Amino acid sequence: MAEEEASWDQSLEEWLITEGYCYAAGMAQLEDGAFYAAAPQEAEAGWGFIFKEDHEQLIMQDDMSEKKMTITEATGLKFAAENLKAPPEGLWLGGQKYKITRTDKEYQVGDQTFIYIFAAAPKKGVSIAVTKTQIICAFFDEEKGQTAGNCTKALAAYAEWMVTEGY
Repeated sequence: MAEEEASWDQSLEEWLITEGYCYAAGMAQLEDGAFYAAAPQEAEAGWGFIFKEDHEQLIMQDDMSEKKMTITEATGLKFAAENLKAPPEGLWLGGQKYKITRTDKEYQVGDQTFIYIFAAAPKKGVSIAVTKTQIICAFFDEEKGQTAGNCTKALAAYAEWMVTEGY
């Protein structure tokens, strides 16, 4: 299993990190939303960018009051992948809150179709592809010279390959 995980880390790095379009990437099973692969691989740096243990945050409520809520990032990612919107506490990845700004339940690349979600934070964002069994997240940062368009293009190519392979 560890060998297979390492190969997914390497696959994410080759497809999404090496070209410089994304600074981090992660892959989770659709069934639980928990990341099992991350890039960049060196010193496991990807994990620091994409994942944070359960934590509490003050979340603004509809009535403008704030409520302390426990953030479980995997649960939020799974919710977003299945509902094409953020959960009540928001979409949190790597300790950063993202606002979902675009979704497409039939995003087509070549002959393949998958769910696409784009979420933004100040000067950064995450492009998310949801295939039959996987959630793939590619992160970009404008301060690193990366753009949403190039990040999404890299993610789309990887997701197309994943769907072709049956994932």
